[in-house]
Amino acid sequence: MKLSSLKPLTLAVTSTLFVAACSDSVDSTAGAGFNGGNNNGGNQTQFDENALLTHLTNNVITPKFNEFETVANSLEQAVSTYCQSEQGFNNGSITEQQRDTDRTSAQNAWLTSMNQWQQIEVMQLGPLIANQSLLKNNIYSWPVVSTCAVDQDVAFFNAGNINGTPYDISNRVFTRRGLDALEYLLFNTNLAHSCTANTAPAGWDALTDAARREQRCQFAVAVAGDIANSAQQLLDAWGGANGYAQSLLNAANAPGSDFNNVHEAVNRISDGMFYIDSIAKDAKLGIPLGLFDNSCQQNVCPEDRESQFANHSLQNIRNNLVSLRTLFTGEVTNSQVTLGFDDFLVEEGASATATNMLNAINNAIANIDTYQATLGDTLQNDSAQVQATHDQVKAITDQMKADFINQLSLELPATSAGDND
Repeated sequence: MKLSSLKPLTLAVTSTLFVAACSDSVDSTAGAGFNGGNNNGGNQTQFDENALLTHLTNNVITPKFNEFETVANSLEQAVSTYCQSEQGFNNGSITEQQRDTDRTSAQNAWLTSMNQWQQIEVMQLGPLIANQSLLKNNIYSWPVVSTCAVDQDVAFFNAGNINGTPYDISNRVFTRRGLDALEYLLFNTNLAHSCTANTAPAGWDALTDAARREQRCQFAVAVAGDIANSAQQLLDAWGGANGYAQSLLNAANAPGSDFNNVHEAVNRISDGMFYIDSIAKDAKLGIPLGLFDNSCQQNVCPEDRESQFANHSLQNIRNNLVSLRTLFTGEVTNSQVTLGFDDFLVEEGASATATNMLNAINNAIANIDTYQATLGDTLQNDSAQVQATHDQVKAITDQMKADFINQLSLELPATSAGDND
């Protein structure tokens, strides 16, 4: 399945569409007693789910959203500085070395932003899944991407209009914006467009290399600004008296919440954690390994990896796993409280599951830390190492879809329910 080949105007899908097409998991069902509160075999649990919800909301998730807004603003500034240098180099007022230094700074700002975002990927709830995940996809839409769509919008942006209508990036579909588009603009060194002859951006082939670089960087400034605006929209929808965070905190006090009870709210956080199954395991590792349909007839396929231009794929998966561990243990530097799902399991008499899951997460992180090359190169030269990483991540998700949800009486998200090996 090559999602990047889908026509941009027909894309109204998110990762939910992807996982409907492939799975690599154990049989799984909702834990008994979901939405009735965890009854621990008929005995009412003594675990304080409201305290768990409060800690994860206030000390884990909210700080991550705030941190992303900060780095997104820094990214916008770094890209703007780089573009000024690109223009200065073209008119002779900036040296090539200064231009290259500023471009590296912009790339590093993107890497920092992506590190933060990949941790948020495991925290998708509330405003990030509303409206078919529109806000989330405006920030980062992988695996639904289109470099041709970005090439086209470089030309539209620099022309200032689309068929006579003033260009406005906020009205563009998500395949033409976001961190994935910015990766292409900042890291891709091939100045040719990636479209077919019929969809090529008007006038691009006639431009000099200097003009192409300048037009790409000018659009990159607009994309970075749009990401910063989306980060602010996330904070606005999350925080405040009427934000989603407050609804989570009010889960035990109906009315004033979107949830029937605290357990249901805890389940929404659990849902986000299953990103590790449907996307990190299946899309980021399984598809390039050829375990599912891909661009290479189900053979090993480095071109289907996540980060094509920055070669940041392994770091992305590592950040997903680090975020999962943080949610699972509740351990963060900004709080003395360390209440997590592992504590919930221990209270329910499932300390072995808590230990096994944490060990599996740590093992997967340690496995990634052994890589001596990029994911693309390793797929090409040592696919067995990538298969081992997939197996390590699967060891986590197998437990999540069995002991974890059953012992906590949680319900699987639609992306994982009913999957089979």
